[in-house]
Amino acid sequence: DVELEFTDEALSEMAQLAIRRNTGARGLRSIVEHTMMDVMYETPSNDQIKKVIITGDAVKGTGKPEVIMANEK
Repeated sequence: DVELEFTDEALSEMAQLAIRRNTGARGLRSIVEHTMMDVMYETPSNDQIKKVIITGDAVKGTGKPEVIMANEK
């Protein structure tokens, strides 16, 4: 029951990375998995997480995905 959102900047960064690496769908999948690695493991064990937002900074590796908890708006 966790909502997953990708910002437009994140989608653009992922596409640019895939183009620079000259990869196809599997390369894009690898980029998405790498970006989401930490939250993929944290989210199932924390029922307070309600939303995860993947940002451009998270894709670039200069930030982390934004995590919205149940008690936040």
